Amino acid sequence: MDQHFTILLTFLAPDDPEEAGRRYLRLHEKLMGYFRLRGVADPVGCADEALDRAARRLAEGAEVPDIDRFCLGIARFIIKEHWRIDTRESAAFLEFLDRKAGVSDDDLNRFSLMQSCFDQLPQTDRELLNLYCAAPSGRARAEHRRKLAEDRHSTVSAVRIRVTRLRRGLDDCVRELSQSEDKIRVINPELTHLN
Repeated sequence: MDQHFTILLTFLAPDDPEEAGRRYLRLHEKLMGYFRLRGVADPVGCADEALDRAARRLAEGAEVPDIDRFCLGIARFIIKEHWRIDTRESAAFLEFLDRKAGVSDDDLNRFSLMQSCFDQLPQTDRELLNLYCAAPSGRARAEHRRKLAEDRHSTVSAVRIRVTRLRRGLDDCVRELSQSEDKIRVINPELTHLN
């Protein structure tokens, strides 16, 4: 069992593991409801992230008089992070659309398929890909990715492997969707592309 998780459970109910488990589940449910009300696509993943962050902060010695309020404060911060990322993604997509005049229909279709596959990923995976690929070049890139791994309590190699797997999964998804579209076109040749 993860050391931080154990610290969180002990904090919730020091002498009663069963009660600690019940309190943990109630807190997780409350956080999921909070994220759902705010329209987060992955409320379960965000609730997990909030509790992971709370557990790390407790392990670092944070003074927490009210765990529910503490976790909701972390949840608010996660919402702001997601909002900033979504804003950047939307701006990048709009910029792409502005430049698409010189882009072929095949490229636009591939991008549309890629966007669809990307949107199916959990929020944490989308964030990781965005942050990893947003790295500057040269020495700054290495430092950026080292910091990214550190923030995720991981190694640069582990993050690189995770990103490689995510990219491979996106490629597979695009290939599958593209093949599905090709089959539809064979059945109904009047369809030139799907929206």
